[in-house]
Amino acid sequence: MNSKRALFLLGISAIFILTSCSGLKTAVCTTNCTVSGNATLNLTLSDTPPAGVGVISFTLPISGISLVPTTGSAVSVYSGGNFELTRLQSDSAPVAVGVSVPEGSYTAIKVTLGTSSGVFINASGGSITSSKGTCVANAVCPLPAGAATSITFTFPSALTLSANQTQWIGLDFNLNNAITSSSGITVDFGQANVLTATTTAPTGISSGNVANIDDFTGIVKAISSSSITLNSTARGNLTASISSTTPVYDNDPLNPCSSGTPSCIKLGSIVSLQGVLTSAGVVDATSLDIINGSTTPADEVEGTIYPSTCNGGSNLGLILADSAVPSANATLTGLSYGAGFCLTVSPTASFLVDTGFLPTGQLTAGFSNSSDIQAGQVVRVNVSNVVAGSVVDATATNLVLRYSRLSGTVNVVTGNNFSINGLPTYLGFTLSPLVATYSGSTIFEGTTQGINGLSNPSPVAIRALYLNPVTAQQGIPFLAAKVRLN
Repeated sequence: MNSKRALFLLGISAIFILTSCSGLKTAVCTTNCTVSGNATLNLTLSDTPPAGVGVISFTLPISGISLVPTTGSAVSVYSGGNFELTRLQSDSAPVAVGVSVPEGSYTAIKVTLGTSSGVFINASGGSITSSKGTCVANAVCPLPAGAATSITFTFPSALTLSANQTQWIGLDFNLNNAITSSSGITVDFGQANVLTATTTAPTGISSGNVANIDDFTGIVKAISSSSITLNSTARGNLTASISSTTPVYDNDPLNPCSSGTPSCIKLGSIVSLQGVLTSAGVVDATSLDIINGSTTPADEVEGTIYPSTCNGGSNLGLILADSAVPSANATLTGLSYGAGFCLTVSPTASFLVDTGFLPTGQLTAGFSNSSDIQAGQVVRVNVSNVVAGSVVDATATNLVLRYSRLSGTVNVVTGNNFSINGLPTYLGFTLSPLVATYSGSTIFEGTTQGINGLSNPSPVAIRALYLNPVTAQQGIPFLAAKVRLN
């Protein structure tokens, strides 16, 4: 790690997510789909896990992506959208699928960035300065903006695209390399290795696929026997292929899915999709997780719980990462990533755990009441009584524990569990906590050996349910849906 970043990177601890405000960009061919002269390009984005960076939210506007040919003008492959970096360390997200590109030789890929924004926790024990002012110890503060710029990644050897070829490029954004602290905190996209690209699928991706598409959650806007379209107010739209045998997991006890197949999913309900991007350029759903099966669900926001004294300290602070707003409430639809909420938990609120495809059943311990809420958890809440302000006030009438994204290093592997070091300090662990994995269910990326591919001190990122370690079953706070070995 660059020494000029050391003070900042030791002082703050992090959770990252990536999402797109304008949705997945696609180019769908309906006629003459094998016209000679064009290749098809697919792009995804992920992140190398940070080393102790305390960023809770980071909005990265991408105003365009283009391929640079050996000769001639650059070829646009993405017109732009806003991406929020909260999932990148463990997850991958589609950027563009099915883009038509002229055959030929390309030497580089160019990504044009807009002005960024972010939020971090100062866990350094002292004050930290930036162009945004002074951030005192233990406070949640805005990051300085990263200036609009362009980053060009030159391929190690020219990328040759043939007529009718389908090509995947995986972009990897490394925020850890963009943050400096030589003169207070700055975000500088001109630093080395902020962006890299690869055409080699990660180890552990199943044959015929090039990337995992992880936990896309939204309102069901269209569904048929062969496809489903989800819309998130924050992340845009995603369409994926399904079949009658696509597994469906139901985490809404009030609107049960009787068949366990996509046929029971209704328009308007809220669903999380896990899938893969195939080498042919199709997003294929591998499972669907019903979070709210109602055709008229309440407005929902999802985000990270942070230490807060909002409204006198009797409420919850939440940093927005995703939302579904069927009511079109202007306050909620107008919010940006990183917006703050002060949530008052209703005395009649229910507490549920979204276990999804993990074989844990509906947990009854670790997240059953307000005392189980921990800083660093990701929670999806139904909101009412929304009041606009610098921090949005709202009442939480239903709370669903969802997946936190965290990174560290493997300590000890025992059976299907491993302990992890180096988690964000504001989580408060004094000993290495346990992470449970599930054979045949937990997704492993970066290894073909499952948990046997992990060893001390392997760097890993996890997407896991984060339970109260005091009340969790067997005292295991993290139940991993995905482990990415880096």
